[in-house]
Amino acid sequence: MRCVNSEIAKPSRDCYDGQRMTESDAGEARQSPVGLRYKIIAYVATWAAALLLTALGLWSLAYMFPLGLVAVIDLDLANDSGWGVFIGCYVIYIVHAFFLFRSKTTLRTAILYGVLVILLIGNVAGCREMIPSH
Repeated sequence: MRCVNSEIAKPSRDCYDGQRMTESDAGEARQSPVGLRYKIIAYVATWAAALLLTALGLWSLAYMFPLGLVAVIDLDLANDSGWGVFIGCYVIYIVHAFFLFRSKTTLRTAILYGVLVILLIGNVAGCREMIPSH
């Protein structure tokens, strides 16, 4: 039941007299203004741009792209690290994606998207640092 006075389309006084919000009303209030479809499109487009900016001729090594995060900090660690560092880089992006796709407000979505862009810029710079120039 909605608490709207149909004559003037404003919440009626009865709504404030102890009536609880129904689950459907609560669900509508919690939905993100940025739809999941747009988040996915922006996420995939940003990743594709980052991969294209890294190195077009090295697609066979694309699975190693997240190691660029470590290369920004320590090039030797990125080149000589083991599985722990490699998997850790993937975990950073997976955890970030979890929070990005579950964000409920436009501001939080924008902040998390900005963090993704910063991570990918660092990643591209680290990858370019790791690629030997000929």
